[in-house]
Amino acid sequence: MNRIFTCCLLGLVFFNVFSCKKKTAPVNETQPPVVTPPVVEPPENATAMVYLNSANKLAYNKYANEGETNKDNVIPDFSNAGYKGAGVALPDVPVKKTITPIAGDNRLHIQNAIDEVKNLPQDGNGYRGTVLLEAGTYEVNGTLIIDKSGVVLRGVGQGLSGTVIKATKTAEHNLIEINGSGSGMPEVSGTRKKITTEYVPTGAMSLAVESAAEYTVGDQIAIYRTPNQAWIDDLAMGQYGWTFSNYAIRFERIIMGVNGNVITLNAPVVDPMQSKYGGGYIFKTNITGRISNSGVENIRLVSVYANDNDELHGWNGIELNRTENCWVKQVTAQYFGYACVSLTGMSVNNTIEECAMVDPKSQTTGGRKYSFNLEGGSSFNLFQRCYTSGGRHDYVTGSTVPGPNVFLDSYSINTKADIGPHHRWATGILFDNIYGGQIIVQNRKAMGTGHGWAGAQTMFWNCKSPNYEIKVESPKGAMNWGIGCVAVKKNGAGYWESWGTPVLPRSLYIAQLNDRLGSAAVNQVTTAAQRNGTIYELLKNWAGEGKLPAQ
Repeated sequence: MNRIFTCCLLGLVFFNVFSCKKKTAPVNETQPPVVTPPVVEPPENATAMVYLNSANKLAYNKYANEGETNKDNVIPDFSNAGYKGAGVALPDVPVKKTITPIAGDNRLHIQNAIDEVKNLPQDGNGYRGTVLLEAGTYEVNGTLIIDKSGVVLRGVGQGLSGTVIKATKTAEHNLIEINGSGSGMPEVSGTRKKITTEYVPTGAMSLAVESAAEYTVGDQIAIYRTPNQAWIDDLAMGQYGWTFSNYAIRFERIIMGVNGNVITLNAPVVDPMQSKYGGGYIFKTNITGRISNSGVENIRLVSVYANDNDELHGWNGIELNRTENCWVKQVTAQYFGYACVSLTGMSVNNTIEECAMVDPKSQTTGGRKYSFNLEGGSSFNLFQRCYTSGGRHDYVTGSTVPGPNVFLDSYSINTKADIGPHHRWATGILFDNIYGGQIIVQNRKAMGTGHGWAGAQTMFWNCKSPNYEIKVESPKGAMNWGIGCVAVKKNGAGYWESWGTPVLPRSLYIAQLNDRLGSAAVNQVTTAAQRNGTIYELLKNWAGEGKLPAQ
């Protein structure tokens, strides 16, 4: 009784963003130095993965991955996801061009305004200016493109009486694209160094390499995880067509410290590496072509369609390709076939917030109705305060998405399939207070074209499925978690904690952000409803119609 009373008192600290559970785990001392989040000796009767330490900060109990005994791993810090590394409010970019709708096709009318603004010089903050679309309906036959940094397309409201862009082209297409250039993650010649830490655990903030002499603080690097055939065999994925070369994944990081041959990272490892499974390397990167500080705001996007199964019309409301520190906010997409917002092309540190995907029109089958989608090597992205109705995979990742990525405080109804990583080893995803239909991370085996293990290091935190199941399975050598989740049915043998009863902190992301940057940063990117734990009812009643009320 005393333990319960004490935990309840501690849970009231800072808008319920802490937890009071914990467990003891031995430290493996045979590995090279690896920095992880703080682990202090907890009381003997504590059992949770995350708890409140004596300094009123989150601390993390170490755990062993599926099929292993070494307790070296900790839940990673997801709080670097979002615009400019999180904790930074989205900017209000000054209006430089204002237009009103014209009769007929408005594509060139709007595109010419965008091009006029994109040719303005950038100010000291990297902004060129905003194109403001006054209230009314703008028919657009084709795609609107923002392809320079610092350009914003803004309307005056995402309701029917605000700014409506109507996609009239009767072919599958994106209505709005924010496009960088180039592809891939170029490797700086001669900088590749082998990781010598035999076991690099999930959550590690540092690792050792054969030589760090050429590296310095601020270097942009890739952690290059290079699995071997033994990894494929132990996961039994060869039967589904997996080959180890297709799962050599690059994780973007920045060096924050160098001590001998040990480098410290700006964000944790979200997929463990061990020598017996091929280990990995680091190398300096030279990524070019990304655009930044561009966005779409306060607009309703509507597509024409012939019938409920029609696919010759608007497909993605907005696609971000090779963007960094960009955003989409207060956008409702109606009648599109695939997504409201889809991120691809190694897009990083983007924020999507207060957006809605409603009444999608396409066949209800594979490759359709992915309401908010991450793919193409995208990482450090934040989706929050979003809503969907009628989608299949509403908050979803594609193949080998490297993470961390976060879906926070979002609501779905009338879902046709599951929320979660969809296929082929997406890693480091936090689903934090997601309400919807089926919520699943699993071995999808031969589904699709041999999806196999959909995700690893996937966290379902305080998620709720009132009419369906939540399923958590864990692959060998990795871990997926269901903590504080509520559903009709619990399924799978992954890590479970506090089934049927939400835990403190209410939001793991908000708690981690508070620990890393403080309450002022939290206040910059969250609403009072989030901080007070009342967001679900607000999103349900809003449903993407007009502006989300401030509460």
